[in-house]
Amino acid sequence: MLQTDKITALYCRLSQEDMQAGESESIQNQKMILQKYADEHHFFNTRFFVDDGFSGVSFEREGLQAMLHEVEAGNVATVITKDLSRLGRNYLKTGELIEIVFPEYEVRYIAINDGVDTAREDNEFTPLRNWFNEFYARDTSKKIRAVKQAKAQKGERVNGQVPYGYIADPNDRNHLLPDPETAHIVKQIFAMYVRGDRICEIQNWLREHEVLTVAELQYRRTGSHRHPRPHPNCIYNWPDKTLYDILARKEYLGHTITGKSYKVSYKSKKTKKNPEEKRYFFPNTHEPLIDEETFELAQKRIATKHRPTKVDEIDIFSGLLFCGDCGYKMYLQQGAGTLERKHAYTCGKYRNRIRTGELCTTHYIRKSVLKELVLADLQRVLSYVKEHEQEFIETANECSAKAVQKTLTQQRKELDKAQSRISELNILFRKLYEDNALGKLSDEQFAFLTSGYDEEKKTLTRRIAELSQEIDNATERSADVKRFVALVRKYTAITELTYENVHEFIDRILIHELDKETNTRKIEIFYSFVGRVDTGDKPTESISYFRQIGADVKSYAI
Repeated sequence: MLQTDKITALYCRLSQEDMQAGESESIQNQKMILQKYADEHHFFNTRFFVDDGFSGVSFEREGLQAMLHEVEAGNVATVITKDLSRLGRNYLKTGELIEIVFPEYEVRYIAINDGVDTAREDNEFTPLRNWFNEFYARDTSKKIRAVKQAKAQKGERVNGQVPYGYIADPNDRNHLLPDPETAHIVKQIFAMYVRGDRICEIQNWLREHEVLTVAELQYRRTGSHRHPRPHPNCIYNWPDKTLYDILARKEYLGHTITGKSYKVSYKSKKTKKNPEEKRYFFPNTHEPLIDEETFELAQKRIATKHRPTKVDEIDIFSGLLFCGDCGYKMYLQQGAGTLERKHAYTCGKYRNRIRTGELCTTHYIRKSVLKELVLADLQRVLSYVKEHEQEFIETANECSAKAVQKTLTQQRKELDKAQSRISELNILFRKLYEDNALGKLSDEQFAFLTSGYDEEKKTLTRRIAELSQEIDNATERSADVKRFVALVRKYTAITELTYENVHEFIDRILIHELDKETNTRKIEIFYSFVGRVDTGDKPTESISYFRQIGADVKSYAI
């Protein structure tokens, strides 16, 4: 292509922040300036490339990429912008374009207001101007981040996104109202999940009932979408991640949580999740869609999710069984065929001993035996609570209060110790800083001495936040007993174990190794909200099986 036939690329860019500068920075104004300059200086075959509403920090802009595609194809002779900042506010990438990419393709670059023209030899200050442009972007980003932080601390919705199942209140955008069209979908997803349905079964239900995905619904309502719009054939195909995100959102309990994520850099669109202690929690700000019990059951199941078994179903005790000696998870082993009497559980550490080198014993127990024991113990507890409700509440609260007091005493001691250490570190930091400022310590010595303290301080700060939360949670223990009683009232009787009632009532089960002297195995059941329940009865027992001809009969006690 002859030089005279090549394109004169007139590039315009306007960001959201630039809009505040008024008409002087508008796309229309930029176009007028660029075209006038091109006409007066005899640049022909002009073509506009425009990015409206894009930050100069990112170079993933549609208009810019289209122009660079033409540059790399050898179709561009000259690139003209109103000033350097229109091309970009990242001085490294802007410098790469001006000093490497454009020269390689013999492209002349002109920034009108900054007097930059690569056809001349007087562009020594161009890198400095690029650096100032980036400094402006960094400063603007800081101010925006500070504003968003202030809003998050007040419980205001910063990113404008509303959880699926809610709509923003027309009179107050920071207040949520249940969405008449989708609120029942959220309730259905939770109901199916806590009763033991697998994610694929929930996805099938959504597909059969033609429930639009979150992205497709947003697109139909607003004409825009945050994530890629699904293919027309996939508008009812819900991704696993979307469903797990819904199941984990505390907003469905009626709470507002802000400051959940942050950008890693003003130069990047990538975000990371903030730890719990850095988020802002505002309880009871809107109408809940899900009750506390249902939500907690869902969280328990999410925390223990694993691959389906060979028969493509989730085991009834999934995530609840642990070795009573090493604390490792117990795993289901299925025998030949589908008969449940051949299924059994073993300690995960024992199962992986060859690969990991860690030692434990088998803790083998048949599934049929465990189901028999758990059902009997659950019936024992339900019967006792129904017949002696007030006595149970008083006893459970008394035991709970003792346990809580013991835990609180230990945690408060640890908290006081950690806070004292933080104070000591602050004094050490000040002393080291003064020595460094006065020249008694070199910068290298200062960095070496403070690096270890800095890491210790971060660890202590995290632990203080954890302890404070644990202490707050422990003081609410009495309310948990009432929740367990309310759970018991929901059932007239339990004659068969299901995934739903097992995970509603039971928090975890510990399987201990066989005591060879007594030929018995201890099994501990910890119930939701209240832990172990002592009714004063003899331990629940079950005569088991013969593992081989002539073997002793083993008994199990809870």
